[in-house]
Amino acid sequence: MTELPAPAHIQNVPPALLNTPPVRQDNGFEAFYTVEMMRVSAFLMNLGASPYEAADATHEAFLTLLPDKWKSLEHPAAYLRKVAYRMYLRQASSRLLPTDAVPDREGGTCPVELVILTDEQQRMVDVLAELPPAEREAMAWHLDGFSHEETAEFLGKNPAAVRQAYCRARARLINVLGLKKEEAETDE
Repeated sequence: MTELPAPAHIQNVPPALLNTPPVRQDNGFEAFYTVEMMRVSAFLMNLGASPYEAADATHEAFLTLLPDKWKSLEHPAAYLRKVAYRMYLRQASSRLLPTDAVPDREGGTCPVELVILTDEQQRMVDVLAELPPAEREAMAWHLDGFSHEETAEFLGKNPAAVRQAYCRARARLINVLGLKKEEAETDE
């Protein structure tokens, strides 16, 4: 089976966070934020957001979880992604092009600095942006580690529809990225 390149965020996640299990609510909001901030930002980038739009929408989504709503949710990570995506879509409809450069501000760390894409990862994000919305959404949830059934449940869709959108997206990505050609060349 032909493997797709790693999603945009895999190589940029610090090794300590890469294979961390989902954070339990009793571990504290700080731990949840630390693990999920970069993951959700990358998730939104896979859905077409710029790094700055992704970070902004993710922060807005985190605000909806405070002060204690995140403890009462059965699936806070999925809820966070769904809200962040909605925040991103709202940004897109009200976006104005800035005429001046965004000033650098002192203090704090910007999660965007942690999500620097390699050329291959940027190509993958660009190719994902060319997919139809349903396929891009199914692929982004899959790249973020959710099963088709979980994605369908969180989005209120039929699991077969999510699976079909994923299969179509995967076929398009393999074709666009030329992965079948490479596989045929290595066999010869």
